[in-house]
Amino acid sequence: MDLDCLLLLCIFMNLSGAQDVTTVRKISVQKGQSVIIPCLYEQKYAFSYKYLSAGDIWFLSNDIKSFDQRYHHKKVSISDDSSRNVFTVRFDDVQESAQYWCAVHIPSGFDKHAGFFLDVTAGLPSLYVNRQNVSGSENGSVTVTCYHHGQRDVKWCKFADRCVTGMFGTLDGASVEIRSDQKHMTVTMRGLKKENTGWYWCSTNDQQMPVHITVHHTQALVTAETDRITLTARKRTAIFFLLPVVLEILLIIIIYSALKLLTFCKERCLTSVNEEESQYITMHRSRSSRSYGGASGEGAYEIMAELKRNTEPQRESDYVNIRQT
Repeated sequence: MDLDCLLLLCIFMNLSGAQDVTTVRKISVQKGQSVIIPCLYEQKYAFSYKYLSAGDIWFLSNDIKSFDQRYHHKKVSISDDSSRNVFTVRFDDVQESAQYWCAVHIPSGFDKHAGFFLDVTAGLPSLYVNRQNVSGSENGSVTVTCYHHGQRDVKWCKFADRCVTGMFGTLDGASVEIRSDQKHMTVTMRGLKKENTGWYWCSTNDQQMPVHITVHHTQALVTAETDRITLTARKRTAIFFLLPVVLEILLIIIIYSALKLLTFCKERCLTSVNEEESQYITMHRSRSSRSYGGASGEGAYEIMAELKRNTEPQRESDYVNIRQT
């Protein structure tokens, strides 16, 4: 194969699929930061295999990440929303600039793809936003501020759709107001509808910064708030019901502890009295033993007392007989 054929093949392979997959052309991000890049595809590829490649030329690129985790890269993740025909690539802690390719695998032909250049800068990027995800409610509004370094012709666009180039316009039924100065562009979308949910971008001549807007259904917000209030009320009711039970349990514990303490004190008092009586008897016996020569002296004293009791009636009888004579 000569050089001309190879060049034509490269051009054909790079152009093939450009209409089926759409993404940003160039995006700027500060070193060490994170960024999310959406890749839109046709509805017919909703259940096809999606992946990300890296390389200056498409057919020489290397697959680095896929939705089904066939290829792993710890700083890159992919999520697919088949209901909206978009898969997103998230880069974390970016370090180097590189060319990447969003791709959809076609088993019987050339894979569909679209390329973007990730420009990593040491300072602030030339086009950036504070948040890539914002939300609002139906009939409400959202505001997005895009910062730049004095670029001209900064626009607000619906992803893969038309742009608002003046101060006022509409996108999918929502009114758009744009205020610009030399450093930033502030976009306010009012009268939001459910169909306004999706990807938008701030755009200059050569760069884009994607922003995802989520429009919540008003009834869903009311329901969520009602559920939160109901849950709070249930918690308060549960506290009111449980508080008397807890207090009653504490009262029972206090009464039980008081009775146990009273019983313990009573037993200690009785034990103390018995100990004092026992000590008194012991001391009395000890003194008696010392006075009469111990146990033998005490026994002699008892014998003498018994003899005295026995002789007293006899003496009284002898005295009566003498008086009679």
